[in-house]
Amino acid sequence: MSEGLVGSELVDVERLGAWLDGCGLEVGLPITVAPLTSGRSNAMFSVHRGASRWVLRRPAAVAIERADEGMRREYQILDALTGSKVPHPETVALCEDHDVLGCTFFLMQQVDGVNPAPPLPDPFTVADQPGVAFAMVDALAALHDFDWRQGSLSDFGKPDGFHERQVERWTTQLASYNGRELPGLDRVTKFLSENLPGSFEPSLMHGDFHMFNALISSEPPGKVAAIIDWETATIGDPLLDLIGFCEIWGKATVGPGWPRRTELIARYREQRDLELPSDLSYYEVLYNFRMAVLLEGIYQRSLHDATRPDLVDVGAGAMGFHERALDVLDQRGEVQFG
Repeated sequence: MSEGLVGSELVDVERLGAWLDGCGLEVGLPITVAPLTSGRSNAMFSVHRGASRWVLRRPAAVAIERADEGMRREYQILDALTGSKVPHPETVALCEDHDVLGCTFFLMQQVDGVNPAPPLPDPFTVADQPGVAFAMVDALAALHDFDWRQGSLSDFGKPDGFHERQVERWTTQLASYNGRELPGLDRVTKFLSENLPGSFEPSLMHGDFHMFNALISSEPPGKVAAIIDWETATIGDPLLDLIGFCEIWGKATVGPGWPRRTELIARYREQRDLELPSDLSYYEVLYNFRMAVLLEGIYQRSLHDATRPDLVDVGAGAMGFHERALDVLDQRGEVQFG
């Protein structure tokens, strides 16, 4: 598709071409644009021009609050990771001119690979599963070892008071949806407020690191080619990333041959040469509460977005994460109230 509008009028190919020309990117050549499988809050398109293959990332039709800032933050992160050991898509260009596509968007290099979600595609076998799992852990460890204080991320986040802000931030965001209630929310927020971790060494966090937000090489051993979808990245406690990965991993890898949570945590500890708390339930509750709020927002926005179906599955997922947070409290014997 080389002319007209693409993806429910989200990409005007003629205006995109003019912008690419202005950036000196394969000037004057025909453009092919096609929708890609997108994240829930953003839309992505493949852009082919000449010998170049890019991915265009922009907000969805019904954008989240401060969507332009989100695009700038993602681009800033990816650009800062250039030359690091963290696998990521390379940046191409950022556009903040709303006359082009009506929003801030950016281009990044297209990365070839597959999601490491079970079942792994051929030619992977059960014997390759541990290597893929540990490659994911190693990529996460590399991210958390990245020196964010150097270069353009030195003032990116606010690690001081990171945990103290969590309850207010997510309850405020949940209330802003004006949607349904999450039963037992008081139990979750009370536990989090009363069980704040002690000191931690801040790291660049992905915020949503799991097998569906990574690409691995299409053949064994399955080295991680890129970590993708950086929209929730910040500077904070890296253990929230680790436990979030383990939570999703446990749900998706129920078959034989996959390493268990304890093995993943041990691998991470070895890669970073550090000691971890013996009780990680705070992070389990916080991760699931946070994910419940994020998915609930996507679900509520879908009810008002004519370009997308009502994401009933996402709404169910939000409740599933919330129920998992309550399950952790039940396992700890936390008293119900309210």
